[in-house]
Amino acid sequence: MRLAFALLLFANIAWYGWTHWVATPDVPAATVAAAEGDGLQLAREASPSQAAVRAARGPNNCVSLGPFTDLTDTARASTLLRENKLEPRQRAGEGVVWKGYWVTLEGVPDRAAAGAIIERLRRAGVADAYAMPGDGRQVTVSLGLFSERQRALRRLDDAKAAGLAPRIVDRERTGTVYWIDVDVAPPAELPDAVQLQGEVGRIVRIEVTPCPSGLT
Repeated sequence: MRLAFALLLFANIAWYGWTHWVATPDVPAATVAAAEGDGLQLAREASPSQAAVRAARGPNNCVSLGPFTDLTDTARASTLLRENKLEPRQRAGEGVVWKGYWVTLEGVPDRAAAGAIIERLRRAGVADAYAMPGDGRQVTVSLGLFSERQRALRRLDDAKAAGLAPRIVDRERTGTVYWIDVDVAPPAELPDAVQLQGEVGRIVRIEVTPCPSGLT
């Protein structure tokens, strides 16, 4: 009886060791991050990897950084690149700029209803909600524009606790944007994208793309 019990105990220990220490494959950190992430991220949340930079520069080693909406930020990033022994070239053009994660409540019947909703939000601790200008028909109530999705989700939860059902959308605008083209020939590397950000709190999403044809 004791022998049978010992054999059964040994079998259970062996099975546990196999499933927890041998059979379970190692999961790369990047895989875990991708599974837990929400897709698009800010440069301050996730900088482009050197592998992404290599893929962007292709055989001609030229990459474009941007879009920047402010010449001050563009100049600051260019200075940083020069400090890293690179030679940036600035250019301007029209483009779509991502402004942030916008928490919005759409389809409010009229401005009176929007006012009631804003008052309800204020009682729930959301003091910066306001009604968007419109044509007098249905009204959109803005609950905030955020640089980080986690903060937008917290605002979403605050609104839901007040009995509302807003949603999160990407806020974009069209206008003049600035790009920096730079040759990054090995072994040169770009500085961390977080360093390329502008003033603290400004919403900027840095992209690394191949240089347009004709500029390489």
